Amino acid sequence: MPTDQPSLRVDIIYPANLKEGDAPPSPTDPNYAWHFLAEGDSWFTIGAVPSSNLLFELRLAKWTRVLSLAYPGDTIAHISDLAANKDLKAFLAKRNFNYPFDALLLSGGGNDVIDAARDLIDVSAYKPSKRNPDTYINQPKLADLLQTIQDGYAAIIALRDADNSQSKGRPAFVHTYDYPTPRDAPARFVGTFKLLGPWLYKAFKGSTMDVQLQQLIVNRIMDALADSLLELDCQRGKPGKQLPALYVVDTRNTLVMANPGEVGNSNDWLNEIHPNLDGYRKIADRLSARINEVMLG
Repeated sequence: MPTDQPSLRVDIIYPANLKEGDAPPSPTDPNYAWHFLAEGDSWFTIGAVPSSNLLFELRLAKWTRVLSLAYPGDTIAHISDLAANKDLKAFLAKRNFNYPFDALLLSGGGNDVIDAARDLIDVSAYKPSKRNPDTYINQPKLADLLQTIQDGYAAIIALRDADNSQSKGRPAFVHTYDYPTPRDAPARFVGTFKLLGPWLYKAFKGSTMDVQLQQLIVNRIMDALADSLLELDCQRGKPGKQLPALYVVDTRNTLVMANPGEVGNSNDWLNEIHPNLDGYRKIADRLSARINEVMLG
């Protein structure tokens, strides 16, 4: 972020807050310069204990209120869940109800891929001499999943631009993900007492495949996810795939990957699929810079 711009924390509220007390907060409080609507997976919630999340670490050039539909305690939300969220439909496009937002913040697709890992990765034919990671990826299933993710984003953008929406054409920002490491590091989410996951680790459990090849396979899948999201970018995306006023921020190669032998907090990762506080701050820096660039023109 340029040094001549302020670096301001965002104020995050949730739908439940809009019903609290005699003077509940408004998503479009005029005391804030920007008003955003956020919807997303566990990277947008207090996704794992103890940690932050990506929204908390944003630093923007103007005071910003964010109405977040990503509730604390959300675990493995998929893109279809996000696109179908009744709150998203109401706050974006319900007649005589929706608000005019200056931008949307979206996080989705990572959980879809992580949750499908055991269907996408086939280690049954492993041979030490076969080092091409594509050999062990079910390419048709991956292609179908990536299309589902793209369709989910298209549905959200169509909702933003619906006839009743007061947010038509406003920028929407999406991040890609970084490279998680398959390791026995489950997550504990806010509001739950049990550990969930690990996900990638289980896809390789019982295999004699070395950890280097495991990581190459995961990296290839995460690259495919990132490439599919980047195809949607309104400026640099693939013709025929681009979505209007959708900006995709490539955040790969931001984090220091976890050590596969560590079962807890490791480098920039809290557990197998969530960054720790430092990791979220690094991702948020890149996302914030792009938001400021677009919003300030």
